[in-house]
Amino acid sequence: MSTTMNNQKLESITDLTQFPSPSTDIIVACLRERFMSDTIYTRIGSCALVALNPHKYVPSNSDPVLYKYAAEYRDSSETKDKSTLLPPHIFQLTNHAYYHMRRTGQDQCILFR
Repeated sequence: MSTTMNNQKLESITDLTQFPSPSTDIIVACLRERFMSDTIYTRIGSCALVALNPHKYVPSNSDPVLYKYAAEYRDSSETKDKSTLLPPHIFQLTNHAYYHMRRTGQDQCILFR
């Protein structure tokens, strides 16, 4: 993927592992575009999340949004469409860790840096 990729396309990348050959420039450009649109969460695979602190309130951190992520995770139907999953979010990561711990009894760890 070239560094000339348009900004709108970079903003739509929700998982940094989607880049076939990621470079520092591409990753930084993607995170910047997402940050500028108040989309502060970006996945790295299925178990990691990049969260950029906007130093302001963002609507994606409201209680109604939290409930949507909880409902998404509780939906265990086999017909659940993967394309309708909610975008990456800290609520999604914590729900996944919590429910995995409840199901398996394995301790979980979330590292903030």
